[in-house]
Amino acid sequence: MNFLLSALGKIDLFTSYLKGIEKEKGPILVSGLSDVAKVHIVSGTKEYLKRPICIITYNEIQAKKLINDLKYFEKEILYFPKREIVTYDYVAESKDLPYERIEVLNKIQDKKAKVVVTTIEAVMQKLISKETLYKNCINLKVGKEISIEKLKEKLLLLGYERSELVESRGCFSVRGGIVDIALSETEGIRIEFWGDEIDSIRSFKFSSQRSIDTMDQIKIYPAHEFILERDLDDIVKDIKERKNKNLEKTVFRRYRINKSRWLL
Repeated sequence: MNFLLSALGKIDLFTSYLKGIEKEKGPILVSGLSDVAKVHIVSGTKEYLKRPICIITYNEIQAKKLINDLKYFEKEILYFPKREIVTYDYVAESKDLPYERIEVLNKIQDKKAKVVVTTIEAVMQKLISKETLYKNCINLKVGKEISIEKLKEKLLLLGYERSELVESRGCFSVRGGIVDIALSETEGIRIEFWGDEIDSIRSFKFSSQRSIDTMDQIKIYPAHEFILERDLDDIVKDIKERKNKNLEKTVFRRYRINKSRWLL
């Protein structure tokens, strides 16, 4: 443990503050702290309580400043940015932002997030439910049987885009019996098939396209937070059926109106 955090644990006010959190006594106000002291308290809280922490700041500048200060105490700090709302120019929207958001959500779901820093604006934006977002995750294991066509359908459902070569996040490629899937900004996984059976799973670097490590299994999370709950063909079918029903109702309503006018 950092010697500063060790000294913090000996202060009565800090131990009282920790007990209040453990007993869930409601909001606990800590005021009058300098920027350095805030970082000290946050790191000490995470270290002594042994639980993940989410820090909500009032704007993006403050959030990034806090992350920079926290690096002295914490190795892995996640930043959950707000979703951009662009109404006039789609090109102006950041292409990396959706992947940054889903990467944080995936780590929270996988219980790998220790410290998350975000803003009040990001917290106030509505998210898709956890059940909907993660119910279609793909679990792959060496020896498991799944056709490449079925895997392609599942990847498209999770928001991945097909490309000729995997070089960036959120895409996948199919070359014969090999499926490459991008899982981060620099790395992906390579799945080799023997017929419909998974023969091997390996990680690889985008820069060299060469395999690095082998693994027995992998869980593939959504590529972004906007995913379809059902297959696109089923959705189109439902829309057509509803359209036909509405058309029938409209025709029948007009018939009744015209009939009543004729009777009058």
